[in-house]
Amino acid sequence: MLVTKHSLNISNLDTSNYIPVIFAADDKYAMPLAVTACSIFANLDSNTKLRIFIIDGGITEVNKQKIANSLDPQRCDIRWLSLPKKLPQGMKISGHISTAAYYRLLIPELLPDNYEKIIYLDCDLLLNRDIKQLWDIDIADNYILAVQEIRFPCINSGLVNYKQLNIPGDWKYFNSGVLVINLKKWRSENITQKAIQYLEQHQEDIRFHDQDALNAILAGNWGELDPRWNQTPFIYEYKSWRESPFTEESFKNILNEPWIIHFASSFKPWNFYQHIHKRLFYRYLDMTAWKGWRYTFWMALYKKMMRILLKNDKR
Repeated sequence: MLVTKHSLNISNLDTSNYIPVIFAADDKYAMPLAVTACSIFANLDSNTKLRIFIIDGGITEVNKQKIANSLDPQRCDIRWLSLPKKLPQGMKISGHISTAAYYRLLIPELLPDNYEKIIYLDCDLLLNRDIKQLWDIDIADNYILAVQEIRFPCINSGLVNYKQLNIPGDWKYFNSGVLVINLKKWRSENITQKAIQYLEQHQEDIRFHDQDALNAILAGNWGELDPRWNQTPFIYEYKSWRESPFTEESFKNILNEPWIIHFASSFKPWNFYQHIHKRLFYRYLDMTAWKGWRYTFWMALYKKMMRILLKNDKR
């Protein structure tokens, strides 16, 4: 049975028997969210349970039910979170990045204080590893644990205004798609408000949305995860490990044995006909209520024709 956002009371939830994982999505990402969640359970120890929080950015009731029907209620407790009106107007969006990308900034304020740690995952990724291994990593005194960005590995390539911010350019720049968040420390330092203020005050300098704000605010104060926890497609842009920011061993591990595959570009298995990971994606998709759905050649052709027509209309 689907528990709707209107009937939830999360203030007294038991935190001891579940690993908490949180997503944020609008309706366009309902199906990919279900696929991501199923990939988690496919690699999860059978004795481990998850409590999945979903920040609702406008998912229809039909798709909420399909997400719920995709997951085993004996092992998964789904909780829907309403979005407070705290994000400022005019947040930068582009391409496949919608306003939902900024919802993760609000996570510590959406959850009760008895939650001191949580895993945040984007909805466009697949797990190849037991997520409990990620959960068990000691967060120590870091605000977050994250993976160094593969395409823009350092602050001087990630933040255009790093000099004005007095942040050393050779410090590492992280990807915000996979985070282990120290909620207690985040709340104590009011990171949410600081990140939102940064977005408001530096709109002209923002390139990578919430990720820029978090890197600016948390520079030098985050813990680094093994890069296998967030393999993005940009690893394929390096001809060899020598051109990458990684050691030879680490480069080969990211390339050949990723623990999380993150589709961090506009090319996704559900919108690109020849995607390198489409078979793996469909294997997990067929565990969901969307079983049998495929992005076909004809869908791709129709999409291409519409782009051409729209381009011609603008001339």
